Amino acid sequence: MTGWIKKSFAAEGVTEWKPGHNLELLEKRFGNSGAVVLMLDVSGSMRMKSAGRTNLERAVSGCERFIEEAIAGDYDVGLILWNQAVAAQVSPTGDGRAARKLLSRASGYTGGNDVVPGLELAESMLFDLDVKDRVIAVFGDGDLGPHAAHARTLSGRVGSRGIRILTLGLGDTSAAEMAGIETENASGSPHAATTETLSDDIHGLARRMTARRSRR
Repeated sequence: MTGWIKKSFAAEGVTEWKPGHNLELLEKRFGNSGAVVLMLDVSGSMRMKSAGRTNLERAVSGCERFIEEAIAGDYDVGLILWNQAVAAQVSPTGDGRAARKLLSRASGYTGGNDVVPGLELAESMLFDLDVKDRVIAVFGDGDLGPHAAHARTLSGRVGSRGIRILTLGLGDTSAAEMAGIETENASGSPHAATTETLSDDIHGLARRMTARRSRR
């Protein structure tokens, strides 16, 4: 009657003690983890100055806080600096160090706006990541650029692949433009920042990101 009893036992690495090397991958897939690519507009108009600080300096401050909150919320963070092209970029990492390092050098750029190259790159960064939530957070101070119609079509494709796009614009006009590529907007209104609130509003993108994830 005892011949049926299993004589040997084996387990995948994640079930043994101490946990095997696959545990982190499973936590990312089935836990609360995510990945976000933050797109920061570094076009020439971001050099505009008020009260001794440029809009870019205010935006960088907000991005630093965004990264901190995203990491605390268990998101890997990448960064794209964009103008009429991709000015610089780093892929998402778990500690955010690469994004912070690039952010510290986010100055001296010129040019206009074209969101398409950055949006395509962000999509490619996130598409194959095996995490629970994938997000592109876009800040811009102007329009979508000369390929606005393509940008809106592209955002539809990105959304169909399970990647969320959140947007913020500097001023009402830019906010309305950026809203054209947002994949979800619970309030129904574009999200607009002012020069005075810019740092806080970019930081607020992280709160919008995590709040919407909890409702999904």
